[in-house]
Amino acid sequence: MDRNKIYERKARLYPVIISMLLPLFILIIISSQMLSTIFELKKIWNITISIIPATLITGALIYGVKSLVRSTSKALFQFPLFNENETQMPTTELLLWKNNTISKQNKKIISKKIKKEIGLKLMSEEEEKMNEKEARLLIADAVKNIREKTRDNIILFNYNCNYGFIRNLMGANVWSLLFIISILILNYFQSFINYKILLFAIILILLSYPLSYFLLKQNAKEYARQLYTAYLEL
Repeated sequence: MDRNKIYERKARLYPVIISMLLPLFILIIISSQMLSTIFELKKIWNITISIIPATLITGALIYGVKSLVRSTSKALFQFPLFNENETQMPTTELLLWKNNTISKQNKKIISKKIKKEIGLKLMSEEEEKMNEKEARLLIADAVKNIREKTRDNIILFNYNCNYGFIRNLMGANVWSLLFIISILILNYFQSFINYKILLFAIILILLSYPLSYFLLKQNAKEYARQLYTAYLEL
């Protein structure tokens, strides 16, 4: 199967589906008490699909939700954590001379390889101390090219899928949380579901964030290590 389709399914579609489970469960409970409204909505849906194909409607909705989730997860989690220009990403951190995760010998080999194949000259240890910001920007630029060169590495691809899944799940859960909070507010004015169920769902989503945050950082580090391993093997 095409890797783009695999990534689309694992990293973008699955997080949306998982994040929808709690809101869907709540909607099922509510709808059981609002059958007349459901029948009216069904009539509207039948009229709509007689004009516009159902597959086109669902396809557009899924695409829109996935795009919204991806943008949300980047804006709220990836950019604050790793910076929008990727200068705080583990892929950048590992190549800094002050970072001891990769040996200096390997860093020299990678730097020479980057200069030869990509045409970017990374800073020396002394230059980095004088201008770390520029050193980070140079590494981040090099990493973009390295990703392209290593995109066929299956292990690296799997790490990328794992990272994308966790990041997008965090973004999707933001919207699930907002939806459930909205239902909780409406429920205050007209009770149609036990508020304890809503509170439990909110707590469950909130508790998922510390674990997701830890896994996001861990997967980013694992991806970074595998990226340079794959690059050295080329």
